[in-house]
Amino acid sequence: MLINRIINSSLVFQHVIENMHDGVLTIDNSGFITTINPAAEIILNKKKDEILGKKISEVFFVYPENDDFIQLILDAVYDASMSHHKICTYYTGEQNKSLFMTTSFLKVQIDNEVQPIGVTVLFSDVTELGELRDAAAALDKIKVLNQKLERLSYLDELTGLPNRRFFNDTCNREWYSAIQDQKPIAFIMIDIDYFKEINDNYGHGIGDKCLSSVSKALGNSLYRPNDMVARYGGDEFIVVLPNTDIEEVIVITKSIQNNISELNIENSYSPFKKLTVSIGAAGYVPEKGSHWENLLAGADKALNKAKQNGKNQILFL
Repeated sequence: MLINRIINSSLVFQHVIENMHDGVLTIDNSGFITTINPAAEIILNKKKDEILGKKISEVFFVYPENDDFIQLILDAVYDASMSHHKICTYYTGEQNKSLFMTTSFLKVQIDNEVQPIGVTVLFSDVTELGELRDAAAALDKIKVLNQKLERLSYLDELTGLPNRRFFNDTCNREWYSAIQDQKPIAFIMIDIDYFKEINDNYGHGIGDKCLSSVSKALGNSLYRPNDMVARYGGDEFIVVLPNTDIEEVIVITKSIQNNISELNIENSYSPFKKLTVSIGAAGYVPEKGSHWENLLAGADKALNKAKQNGKNQILFL
């Protein structure tokens, strides 16, 4: 009986989505598109097989005109606990469209616990609404310029990851929440082993490609909306893990190490003969009046010990 109810509910949900006039996308916590309905295919000028199962970066990062459309989706993925509403300009490759977009938290209940599984993006084509379109176009131009300036100040130009400034702002917010809720928070610091040798012997162009590849591998190692990876500087990256205990930190650090190893980037000037990373991690439930820089110092200390002990390893403080 329960199975039949679940199947019927699923069929009803599918029927509703398939017959909506509004476009619907669902995106999981890793940024992969899991659902697209027929209306979305028409509005976005994309076929289902061009989108489904792919990362949003693969599908939508083609045209710079779509910066505000993309940013709204990224905001939802990084902060799925909040709903976002906005009129965005979307370029199909043939024409500009004005879309009214809403993003919302996608969650399921498992064993009496609500767990995040991604976000839903709902959008309507309002291009034909003359006055609204004209007003939105003027407003969007201002917003796009402001957002580009904002993104430049918060994102690393090479990797596209949040930069140190964004990291600092995130830490201030998450640290306060961890103190209020008495939940653990963890930092993971990652340093590319023998990166100087890569730059010196292969050239800075290859070094930049390594940084970009590592940044993508790090992003693929995270699976929750509020987890964040940032470029800390040079060949160092840092991961912020709110509400994460030591067992989860261990799983994530091993995933990071495995994903980097699977890149199989050659480095003949390393004793490991390929690109590897050293990892230091620290985490705990912060006390009132404490500062996140103390936790950062702990992760940095663990990272330095990992490098001193021979690199290509994980250490916890």
